[in-house]
Amino acid sequence: MAGQEVLYPLELVWHRTLEGVHATWSQYVGLSGAAYENAQLKERLAQLEVRVMDREQWMNEALRLRQLLHISQKSEDPMLVGEVVGSYKHFLSFPTLRVDRGTSDGVLPGMPVMSEKGVVGQVIRTGLHFSDIQTIEDHNFYLDVLVERTRIRAVLHGVGDGLCRLQMHRHADLRIGDTVVTSGLVGTFPKGFPIGAVMKISYEADDISQVITIKPLVDFRQLEEVMILLRPSSVIETIRETAGLSWIENVLH
Repeated sequence: MAGQEVLYPLELVWHRTLEGVHATWSQYVGLSGAAYENAQLKERLAQLEVRVMDREQWMNEALRLRQLLHISQKSEDPMLVGEVVGSYKHFLSFPTLRVDRGTSDGVLPGMPVMSEKGVVGQVIRTGLHFSDIQTIEDHNFYLDVLVERTRIRAVLHGVGDGLCRLQMHRHADLRIGDTVVTSGLVGTFPKGFPIGAVMKISYEADDISQVITIKPLVDFRQLEEVMILLRPSSVIETIRETAGLSWIENVLH
């Protein structure tokens, strides 16, 4: 009996120690399981987020293509969808976009290029499986246009930095926000395709003319697809007939 009384405190300490170890181990296992489940949930969430992102990208692409299809239905000429694969600067520091369509698809220099939002530019150089597009912001790009509200004609030219300009008589009726569209009277672009909106009006010191800054509807840095209008340029065709297409290629190089 005396021996049991001596051993009892030791047994009590041992028993409580075992209970503590068991509780600590159970807590560790529980936390480890929770951590594992959390890791699985995070991985699953990441997968779902990617799927949602992919779905959004797919939906955006489908919307752009649907809008391009709507544009193609407005034109009597056949159109070809091209994917933008790069941007480059060639001779005279021309800012250009490169698309994955070329002479093998019937694309020729001078053909108009549009996006779902508006006019992009024109084909300036072609290869067998690629084409380079001169955008309307380029300093050497000129296009006959109309102010949609007043039907006033003018010549639009690029000034760089994503902007274009018109120079018109001081008393021409123009307002901030007026939309500018293609006239269809000169060049290969069909009539009525949107280009941009008036964002600034300045008056020249000669008190005769005004300079109108146009913000294109197209953001050239975010273009993914374009529509090439398979309408040959009469000017380019004349050059081809007289000097051959190689002459144009040599100039562009």
